[in-house]
Amino acid sequence: MKPAKMFQEFEQLAESLEVKIIQEKGNFKGGYCLLEKEKVIVINKLKPLEQRIRALAEAFSRLDISNIYMKPAIRDIIASEVKNS
Repeated sequence: MKPAKMFQEFEQLAESLEVKIIQEKGNFKGGYCLLEKEKVIVINKLKPLEQRIRALAEAFSRLDISNIYMKPAIRDIIASEVKNS
């Protein structure tokens, strides 16, 4: 799966889980947080697309996604982030 399509799949996953993805510029790694009861994933817009995808995968690895349908490639990249943590 191409990186752009993979990123779109993560955006759809976020929408289904009611998680807001914020892309900002800056000197930070990014990740998942809970901000006043709102689920948010912040990713660095300046990073290459592949690094942003890994940041999303790492963030989703912290959420309960067991009952959510997603394409196997997306589930695999999330699982690989769990192994790397």
